[in-house]
Amino acid sequence: MISARFGALWPVAAGLVGGLAVLGFGSVRWGALVVAGSVLAGALFRLTLPPARAGGLVVRSRAVDVLFLLVVAVALFVIVIAVDLQPRG
Repeated sequence: MISARFGALWPVAAGLVGGLAVLGFGSVRWGALVVAGSVLAGALFRLTLPPARAGGLVVRSRAVDVLFLLVVAVALFVIVIAVDLQPRG
């Protein structure tokens, strides 16, 4: 059962914490992809769920919330793909 107050914010937060854990164990690319995927999931939750179920994801209007989360998710995906993570020696 998801708390009505925070709603769908719980699974998004769990994904973010999971991504940070993967980052902490040294896999930068995979950890950042998990974080970006969690933000994307937040956008999809906000788009599809009614405000009462979306809970903590509701900040402004649905369109603004979804657009913001999509822009952040896409930006993270692009940054992760574009950055060269190979050590130079």
